[in-house]
Amino acid sequence: MKKIIIIGGGVAGLSAGIHAQQYGFESVIYEKHSVVGGQCTGWDRKGYHIDGCIHWLTGTREGSDLYELWKNVGALGNTEIIQLDNFGTYEFDGVTLTLWKDLDRLQREWIQLSPEDTQKIEEFIRDVRIAQTMEMPAKMPISMLPLKELIKLGKAMKGAGGVMNDAGKISCSEYAERFHHPALKGLFQNSMPEGFSISAFIFSMATFSSGDGAIPKDGSKAMALRMEKRYKELGGKVILNTSATEIIVEKKLATGVRFSDGTTVKADYVIAANDVRITFDELLKGNYKDKKFEMRYNNPADYGLPTSIQVAFGVSADLSSYPTTISFGTEPYEVAGKQYGGIGIKNYAYESSFAPEDCTVVTAMINQTDKDYFYWERLSKDKTAYKNEKQRIANLLQERIEKRFPELIGKLTILDVATPMTYHRYTGAYHGAWMAFVMTPKSKSMMHSGKIKGLKNCYLTGQWLLPPGGLPVAVTTGKFTVQRICKKEKCFLMKDEGVLVVQ
Repeated sequence: MKKIIIIGGGVAGLSAGIHAQQYGFESVIYEKHSVVGGQCTGWDRKGYHIDGCIHWLTGTREGSDLYELWKNVGALGNTEIIQLDNFGTYEFDGVTLTLWKDLDRLQREWIQLSPEDTQKIEEFIRDVRIAQTMEMPAKMPISMLPLKELIKLGKAMKGAGGVMNDAGKISCSEYAERFHHPALKGLFQNSMPEGFSISAFIFSMATFSSGDGAIPKDGSKAMALRMEKRYKELGGKVILNTSATEIIVEKKLATGVRFSDGTTVKADYVIAANDVRITFDELLKGNYKDKKFEMRYNNPADYGLPTSIQVAFGVSADLSSYPTTISFGTEPYEVAGKQYGGIGIKNYAYESSFAPEDCTVVTAMINQTDKDYFYWERLSKDKTAYKNEKQRIANLLQERIEKRFPELIGKLTILDVATPMTYHRYTGAYHGAWMAFVMTPKSKSMMHSGKIKGLKNCYLTGQWLLPPGGLPVAVTTGKFTVQRICKKEKCFLMKDEGVLVVQ
């Protein structure tokens, strides 16, 4: 039985481990942190639970290939799926816009608000409906699909691919200028983080409105722990608090891994399921650079990385009647040398287990870029200054939330402040990024196999390999990586993947 070492116990690593066990390999996951999940995580503060990842999850619609994959790895299945009726509420100078899941309702309300924008509104809704037909391949890598499956995939992607290709060339700000009404302009300008193309928004709305973008109950950490349980039930081993320092290479073969305590473990295959930059720069000591990744890392203007500041509050009130997600304008404030004039809030009232009885957790998000990471990196070297700045940000956000919702004055408690540096330190995410390279008008999609040029048995896996990144890419590439190893070993691929392939 061939042995696979998996570096990193996030969603990609857990997926790789689960499929390694199912395909007949022996596998061990090594995770540097005290808990699995990577960026799919959450933590407890002052009697509340703070979710650090999932705002909505692609692949929650029963019957889709991606849903079956999430079910197979233990993430979904017997878990309740929370379906929200809207994607968010935006307030602009007295006008409130809600992105309803019901696209007919959304179209009616927007046209009623701005009849002169009717044509552009109808075009937007049309494109969202077309994008709903796009489904992420989850059975196996495209390069391994039989002809019948390739034809099926091509037909499904034909219309949606054209929409996404055209939309990918337009920034959200440029798209906003197509509309006359200032509230519609504001929505499209603020719906996505800085630099994103409108394709990201269209794809997000398509996923959500189709019922494929819902929320697994109990949040991100619980989902990761369910995957860990599934992996262990299949015979896999997870070793926590163990940080890899080097992938040992001998004659173009990765023969094992060295860890921070000086120990080494031998393996037939090594899967690096951690941050790609760490793999190339640290674990492989800079010896196996990848031109595709280097070009992107060295061009942040076109391939930026989205990150954020998250401030969590405990609220001694039941907020179930409030919007689940709301963005509103505020008095200007400065963070990391940049001016902001609004706040986005996530309300977790639908998760009763996250807070004491009759209380609620809310989080306020401030979008950051990987350029902002350097500010936080410098500041974190002075622990007092770093702590004080986080407290200042929490205070100013609390003041603005209380001004917008005066009925909550005296009911908010600051629970925690997470910065880009927080995610970098605890999860190893490059610059604290929560997604892979931003979909910008100038960026080009990268479909990476995970193979490392010059090494025969060492593979990358994770959200960095395929656009747009995130948890769906993490879980699929974890599976795909093991399937590529399976192909190399001339073994059987599972019949329940929809096709039986014998190498």
